[in-house]
Amino acid sequence: MSKDHSLLRYDALQEVVNIGGGHAATSLSKMIGRPVDMDVPFVEVLSYDEVYQNIQSDDTIVKAVLSELMGKKYGVFLFVIDPEDADKVAHMLLPEQADMSEELIDSALKELSNIIFQSFLQAVMQLINKPLIASLPVMTTDLFGSILSSVYIQQEQFNDELFIIKNNFYSEGHKIEGSLYFVPKPQALELLLTQLGI
Repeated sequence: MSKDHSLLRYDALQEVVNIGGGHAATSLSKMIGRPVDMDVPFVEVLSYDEVYQNIQSDDTIVKAVLSELMGKKYGVFLFVIDPEDADKVAHMLLPEQADMSEELIDSALKELSNIIFQSFLQAVMQLINKPLIASLPVMTTDLFGSILSSVYIQQEQFNDELFIIKNNFYSEGHKIEGSLYFVPKPQALELLLTQLGI
């Protein structure tokens, strides 16, 4: 693959992520009734080992929300966040007087993840003009390496490539920091890029 073509692919992914992040910020703002801003997203396609080395250690306890793309079964979205940041999410999304139980915190995290998943699907659908549907989000708490390994096995994925979006959202001093992973079925990422015209 030529360097120019690789840059074109990256630019296409960056455009989808920018649009999706914008949709997510707008949806979050409407949900909480306060302005929400975001950083320019970090977008990379990394190997399995590079994720552990540069993004998240495999032995870190994390909260993760998974949602599978239906239809052609392109793969799954996986939103990963540290438990402390999950607490911040709950305080940001829920009324101040709410009793911050573990169940309520997990519910807030699933709601945030669903907004992010749907925002990126909307961005892709705008560009490929085809419907995409994601399953209801499923929540888990475990070692990051265990979660990622399980998702890889479920997706029959052995080419060691992950699409990673790292995006920060802010509202009135509150910061949400998490990583969104796309674990594709074999050849699914290439199929999506082809449908994007790349």
